Amino acid sequence: MNYAKVLDAALQLFPRKIRVTCIDGITGNQIGTYKIGLSQLPPSFNKPVSLTIDGREWRVIKAHPAGADDISIFRKLTLHVLGKDQLQQVSLGHNVPTRHAASAHPTTTPFFQQFTLDITADEWLQLEFLPISAMPEIQEEMALIDPILLAEGDRNPLMGYGSIHIRQLTAQLGADIPFDAFCAAIPISKKGNVRLDGNDYVENGFALQSDNYTYYGTLVNNRITHLSLLAIDGIDDEFAQVATTWNLLLVDWCKASITMAGSD
Repeated sequence: MNYAKVLDAALQLFPRKIRVTCIDGITGNQIGTYKIGLSQLPPSFNKPVSLTIDGREWRVIKAHPAGADDISIFRKLTLHVLGKDQLQQVSLGHNVPTRHAASAHPTTTPFFQQFTLDITADEWLQLEFLPISAMPEIQEEMALIDPILLAEGDRNPLMGYGSIHIRQLTAQLGADIPFDAFCAAIPISKKGNVRLDGNDYVENGFALQSDNYTYYGTLVNNRITHLSLLAIDGIDDEFAQVATTWNLLLVDWCKASITMAGSD
């Protein structure tokens, strides 16, 4: 009998709430204990992360347990956190190992208004579709990201990355896809806009929702110039259709990994 599956099935009968104890990362004093939905927590605490708990934003610098399986099974978690006013008191690294060279330009006027996709500057174009023909440039960029990821072996990953690579070689490559054709092929159920860090919208920014994914990027003269995914769990028919129709591959820059249609 697979006891892990039996236990997981049993847990499904109860509310997926986790008992989270927050500890001040500087003083060591307990801040409080909260009940938080499992879906509100990251899959694992293996990279820099901030959480909003009881209406206040905290930067996590230590987590126990750190793995999703242990958190789900035992339904309790201890977090050592810093408030915004404490961040300058601790030496933190970069939130991500790499960023796109071109920052998103702000605007007060959104493209589409069926929904708003809120992302941070750190998330901008990090899960990016690029032409398969750009593989040499992608590999050159990854050769500069890999050492940053490997250097984190002896470092608390929640404290941030020691350095950051700005992607210059692939910054102008992007995608070149007719917007109407893309929306018809998927098909798309909602058209929205992108808002960065809860402030202004992204100039020429769009967001699209299908049954399986949230896409976003930039649009100029009704052509998609940059295309990204908000998240991906695995390859499916929709991903394969996008990749094969427009000869694209998907780059997860923060993991220095590539996903292609037909790969596992």
